[in-house]
Amino acid sequence: MLPARLRPLLAAALAAGLLASPAAALDVAIDRPHENGGYVWVNLKLGDLFPPRVEQSLSRGMPATLLLHVELWRHRSAWFDRLEGTFESPLKIRYDVWTEQFLIVKEGAPTLALGSLDSVRAVLSRPLALPVARVGQLDAGARYYLAASVTLKPLSVEDLEEGEGWLSGEVQSKRHSGLGIITGLPHALFDAVRNFAGFGDQHARVLSSDFDLETLFRQGR
Repeated sequence: MLPARLRPLLAAALAAGLLASPAAALDVAIDRPHENGGYVWVNLKLGDLFPPRVEQSLSRGMPATLLLHVELWRHRSAWFDRLEGTFESPLKIRYDVWTEQFLIVKEGAPTLALGSLDSVRAVLSRPLALPVARVGQLDAGARYYLAASVTLKPLSVEDLEEGEGWLSGEVQSKRHSGLGIITGLPHALFDAVRNFAGFGDQHARVLSSDFDLETLFRQGR
């Protein structure tokens, strides 16, 4: 049974969910894979990234994560296709209330600071080049394809626990924020509350055209 102190939270989230409009789906396009520097590369193009509810939450300082995931699959006759490799790149997007800038944080890369959410949208709508696997692991004569998925996670338990001041920049510490009530929810229940409140994950998946070593190098020229 749900603890009494959590029932108002669940009721409020349900009410917000009933008033929320359905979130728009992510728009993802994938280019033909190509070779560069000994790697299989692919460009992803993203659109319709931030529905109104996510725009509002980002502007208030609530972080979001954009997860880019690409898989290399090999066609096999009379067998299931075989997964040959994966590549994953998470991007954290958040608003810094002190500098009044939106930050795009990527592990291993300099943090990008932008002055508006429109600028964030413009940067992320450019082709995103991802190195999927080494060319050396591909066999001559075999045919492959890529499966790319993009997930926008507007809110997670980990985001709340970081205490980034997402409540309009007014939260100075987790000790006084009252976030422990929310993060104390079981993950399954937290996900249900989040989804009902209109902050559920958005997900899109797309497949590339088939390719082999010859077409891979031809595209890279």
